[in-house]
Amino acid sequence: MTRIKPTDEANRERQKPRTLQLKRTMRRVFGVDEFRPGQEEVIQSVMSARDTLAVMPTGSGKSLCYQLPGLQLEGTTVVVSPLISLMKDQTDKLQAAGIEASQLNSALTKAEVDQSLQRLRDGGEFVFTTPERLNNDSAFVDVLSQNTIDRIVIDEAHCVSQWGHDFRPAFAELSQVIERLGHPPVLALTATATPAVIDDIVSTLGLRNPSIINTGIYRENLRLEVLQTPSDDAKRRQLTELLRDREGTGIVYCATLKQVEAVRVELAAAGLNVAGYHGRMGRTERRETHDRFMGGEIDAVVATNAFGMGIDKPDIRFVYHYAMPGSLEAYYQEAGRAGRDGGLSRCALLFSAADRRTHRYFIGSQFSSARTRLLRKGMDEHENEAQLRILEHRRKCNEDKLEQMVLYAQCVDCRWRRLLDYFQEAPVDSSFRCGTCDSCGQTPESHVARSA
Repeated sequence: MTRIKPTDEANRERQKPRTLQLKRTMRRVFGVDEFRPGQEEVIQSVMSARDTLAVMPTGSGKSLCYQLPGLQLEGTTVVVSPLISLMKDQTDKLQAAGIEASQLNSALTKAEVDQSLQRLRDGGEFVFTTPERLNNDSAFVDVLSQNTIDRIVIDEAHCVSQWGHDFRPAFAELSQVIERLGHPPVLALTATATPAVIDDIVSTLGLRNPSIINTGIYRENLRLEVLQTPSDDAKRRQLTELLRDREGTGIVYCATLKQVEAVRVELAAAGLNVAGYHGRMGRTERRETHDRFMGGEIDAVVATNAFGMGIDKPDIRFVYHYAMPGSLEAYYQEAGRAGRDGGLSRCALLFSAADRRTHRYFIGSQFSSARTRLLRKGMDEHENEAQLRILEHRRKCNEDKLEQMVLYAQCVDCRWRRLLDYFQEAPVDSSFRCGTCDSCGQTPESHVARSA
């Protein structure tokens, strides 16, 4: 399940000395003996100063793909990330290993910002920042321009594409800053991207003849299943049973803050040790929940999608979706947080027809709000028409993604095959079945009976 082209023998011979040096550094600094699938190919591309786009599943070790080369080069590696919490974790880990690293984001005090800028002036090896900071802080970019920039890393690169599932306009504007810094080599990293999103990332970031390395999405240790739950009562009963039958610690994803609290209260009343997590909680409360989860002190975190990205916990044994996400990209990324240690893990989606209606309402509301904002800008008629066409196209794209998510939830064939087809990674063997998902574990007739 890979799109990596085998390295020819001549290239392998040329890369041997570099590979040996990389492995020595990897063992000494990170305590890792062997590369995971795809890591060496990405790292070799980075070391060759090529623009690179790597599509690698959650838990495949994407951070090492820029951290290890960054230690071999003399300048600064700039890492752009959407998550402030992830920046802090990465910065703390690198500093603990004796590596010069800093961060610049809105959570820092002025004194901390000044300290980070001074580290940069002194030649810091790594700096983590948000796209908003990089786009809008001229003083920061001025300091960067005085350094030798080895590489600009765009983490969660699917956020660059307006056809992706988590588009953020600030990511799409990064090409201007990249050019202002002299277009140093760029490494774009993501866990999920269809071919169309890959093309959009390359075009939007202005990548030059990039090396595109896609290790595939298939992970045989994740058992996928869908449970048909026609009502909220059925969902709550099913979720309670799942958690009573759990092994280890995991995550329950909900669609809204209100839903998080309702589900948390229900599970707590059933005697389960759970905690809630969403973006409107205070920083101290969020940190406490994070620490309890990392320490295995609770059965599950009930959360919106604000929780999980960048969580460095390899032994998450289950991810349950109380509410269906709006796309297969979002579902795969969230479910993929389970089983990063390679151990068998359960990924269950509780589905009802109401989920589809909820997402169609969200899509309509987002389009209506965006259209109102656009018309208030006072652009001429030609510009308005062009922008409205883009909005309509995005709405249609989101509706198509939702329908693909619903088809996954209702399908009776192999769920992994359905995902592979969606991401256009169909296996060579046309009869492929994973043998572990709920559909593969039963006949189509029994599946239909169970869903009724």
